[in-house]
Amino acid sequence: MTNRTGVFDPYVPRIASEWDLVAPGELWQSVDGSLVFVDISGFTNLSEKLARRGRIGAEELTAVLNRVFGNMLNVAYERGGSLLKFGGDALLLLFDGPDHAHQAAGAAVDMRTALRESAKIPTSVGKIPLRMSVGVHTGCVDFFLVGDLHRELIITGPTISTTNEMEGTAEANEIVVSTAMKDALPAGYTGEPKGSGWILRKRSISHSESGPVLRDPITDGEMERFVPVALRPHLRSGLRESEHRVATVGFLKYKGIDALMEAGGPRRVGEALDELVKIVQREAETEGVTFLATDVDADGGKIILVAGVPGSQEDDEGRVLRAARGILDAGPELPIRIGVNRGHVFSGDVGTGYRSTYTIMGDTVNLAARLMAAADPGSLYASPGVIDLSTTMFRAEALEPLFVKGKEKPVQAFELFEDIGTRPPESRHELPFMGRDSQLETLAAAMAAVEQGSGQSMTITGDTGMGKTRLLQESRSRRPGAPWFTVRGEPHGKDIAYFALRDPLRSLLGIERGSQSDMIAALREAVSTHAPDLAPFAPLLADVAQLEMDDTPETSDIEPRFRPGRTADVLVELFESVFDVPTVLAFDDAHWLDEASLGLLRKLGGTAQDHPWMVVAAARTEGSEVEPVGVELPLEPLGPEDARAIVMESTRSTPLRPAEVDNVVARSGGNPLFLSEIIKVIRETGRASDLPDSLDSVVSSQIDQLPPLTKQVMRYSSVLGRSFERKVLEELLAPEGLELDQATRRDLARYIEPDGPDRLRFRHAVVHGIAYQGLSYHRRQQLHTRAGEVMERLAGDDPDSLAEFLATHFSEGGEHEKAWRYAVVAGDRARSRYSMTEAATQYQIAVNASRRIGRGSDSSSARILESLGDVCETLGRYEEAERSFREARNLLRDDVDAQGRLMSKLGLLREKAGKLSAALRWFRRGLNVVADQPGTTESIVELSLAYAG
Repeated sequence: MTNRTGVFDPYVPRIASEWDLVAPGELWQSVDGSLVFVDISGFTNLSEKLARRGRIGAEELTAVLNRVFGNMLNVAYERGGSLLKFGGDALLLLFDGPDHAHQAAGAAVDMRTALRESAKIPTSVGKIPLRMSVGVHTGCVDFFLVGDLHRELIITGPTISTTNEMEGTAEANEIVVSTAMKDALPAGYTGEPKGSGWILRKRSISHSESGPVLRDPITDGEMERFVPVALRPHLRSGLRESEHRVATVGFLKYKGIDALMEAGGPRRVGEALDELVKIVQREAETEGVTFLATDVDADGGKIILVAGVPGSQEDDEGRVLRAARGILDAGPELPIRIGVNRGHVFSGDVGTGYRSTYTIMGDTVNLAARLMAAADPGSLYASPGVIDLSTTMFRAEALEPLFVKGKEKPVQAFELFEDIGTRPPESRHELPFMGRDSQLETLAAAMAAVEQGSGQSMTITGDTGMGKTRLLQESRSRRPGAPWFTVRGEPHGKDIAYFALRDPLRSLLGIERGSQSDMIAALREAVSTHAPDLAPFAPLLADVAQLEMDDTPETSDIEPRFRPGRTADVLVELFESVFDVPTVLAFDDAHWLDEASLGLLRKLGGTAQDHPWMVVAAARTEGSEVEPVGVELPLEPLGPEDARAIVMESTRSTPLRPAEVDNVVARSGGNPLFLSEIIKVIRETGRASDLPDSLDSVVSSQIDQLPPLTKQVMRYSSVLGRSFERKVLEELLAPEGLELDQATRRDLARYIEPDGPDRLRFRHAVVHGIAYQGLSYHRRQQLHTRAGEVMERLAGDDPDSLAEFLATHFSEGGEHEKAWRYAVVAGDRARSRYSMTEAATQYQIAVNASRRIGRGSDSSSARILESLGDVCETLGRYEEAERSFREARNLLRDDVDAQGRLMSKLGLLREKAGKLSAALRWFRRGLNVVADQPGTTESIVELSLAYAG
């Protein structure tokens, strides 16, 4: 614990923050203390069951972890303990006070009791018996504080190995202590031996608690040195909402500590760990990957890397793979292996207010760890989903399907080797090209002018997904004979001079991948063939091709500040020699070009009129520093008719109903990327109810570029639906201290627009859906309840006028009494207006609410079930109608008239399905029920029976 409330305090172990008070400047220190390693059995079973519930399962698992570990940490800290590492379902604790052995043993016993209490609370998958196995050891503990971008605490060496061994020996509900621990405790504390340890047999330890140990205070500026760089802005913002995200996770395992410790001692181990962590930090920083955490392991440890958490970027998959490959290629002294996987995770804090860990949970994380465990030393294993989405291609070899823990079927994985180039952008030619005729004509006219001897320059601009690359591809396909030289910006090359030009220049000059000497020879030969006058300046071209060529006298005399400009001049001269016929020089994704490549683009654009060239760039409008060259050609969202035509043409083999087409068009907001991804899901699954992960990643990376407060406002807004009242949003935000001020509105303008004088609206249904999906279920429930209460209050004396909205909000918020009331009103009103789809939705909300509040046997519930059946029958949803009629009939067994009526309806359903024999049976049963009860029901049944006959 701490006697201050700094932002980073909960995330930093006490021993790390106080390191410089004890061992300033040292990589290693030894502490006399006792280690307690607690592993919870039952969490694996629980996590596997909850994993079947998808995202909500990961969220519930985190809540259980918080409850269980929070209670256990309270116990441990009262005995002077401190948390060193949190490892999924395990805790590693240090006790280093004067009576640390006694306190460690007491904490182990007390935590076992706390676990029993915590485990009594049921989960959505029932009560799961949680038990703990504990290993305890005392002695000199080796700690290492390594790295430079941040200082990472690593615990390894003989003491932790023995502690791990004790925990591995213990069975469920057992505490096994080492011989050293046994000797440090009073006689009678331990019982029979087990393995190389001893069972701690005391069920309670009366040794008085030492109380929490307060850490020595240091400033936030000093404390942040112990927090990974990528996590600092997120933690500093204070807006640490738990989130559902799509992430790429890399697990790295290193071994060999025991042998190195024996051969060279702890200082030698410190040097090796420092080298490894610096390599990992450097590669993670270069690729924009988050160094999430380290964990303990026998004879070594683990390092966890992640992209997509806490924020998403372009090419998260490629970032982790390139970082992993870079770490392996750096050849650290300690042998390592890496596993990488991609998918949905739940991110957030686990722990208590005074000691927490920011972590990720979910099946995605588990599989990454298991791929790491399966990998050979020096190997990188990755799942297909990561490889397919990476913009960098790697030489890959398929592995034999792996059987891993927690998976019923074998998992396919690949071993990745060196990179072999950049993946071409997906052309998306499976979609018809529509809605861009005017832009295509403009490009064609410009190319015609080039062919007449008038050079042109142009920049295609538009938001992400507007089809800039597709427009270039269509333009090229319509002039197949014209030479094209294409340069494509890549997010991971933005800071590397001429990175985007490397491969295109090599291809232009016929330089094939090989040894440096062979590639340099090919460069020299190409220059002598195409532009012999440039031979003295070949080293400048080698810079662009990323080859190591010695300077010539001519290039060595160029001052460094003038070298980029002179290189651009040489490239232009080379192009003049090579491209002497009408040629397109295309710079795609120009917003990702490095500064040197942008300089070349500007130079080419400025001189295009003097050459037979069409210089065309494609760049995003949002967040781009690219100044358009030449004429700007903006791409706006597709119009509804063009989007509708694309959807209908693309789904011709499996036609959609008109309402479904309208829904897809509305969700896409005219964005071709959104449209293509939704259509892809429809083709694969036959429905468009789920957003694809690929689209989730694209939109999430855009949302993550917003300032933290604006991002939070956007996510909260999503609870209100796609269109909502400004006043409702303001009151929804007020309890959180958030305001919809001018700056926030400006930041949100790309995503949320005015919808009349008093309303706001998400521009894209896709953006709205992904913003909403990112919220934790717990937070959604809170916000829906608050939204319902705000709207109910603002409605004054006529809340029924908002019944449709109130029913939805109170249902999602868990206020089922109110949900029932408003859903019945809304359902009846919608049915009276012949809005049958809305009526079915509202009646289903009412049915669900009735089950939650115990109205199952209420006649009013039966009436709603029958109404739901009637509406579903009208909509042609016969299976749903039959289920509703059957359930209503079961509730009304004592109502003869209702029994006959419902049997008649069930018979009519079977008749409509062409099952006349089954229909006849229902009609006869209905007749039998009402045989002695003359009235309208008997008439209905008789008429139905006659009709069936």
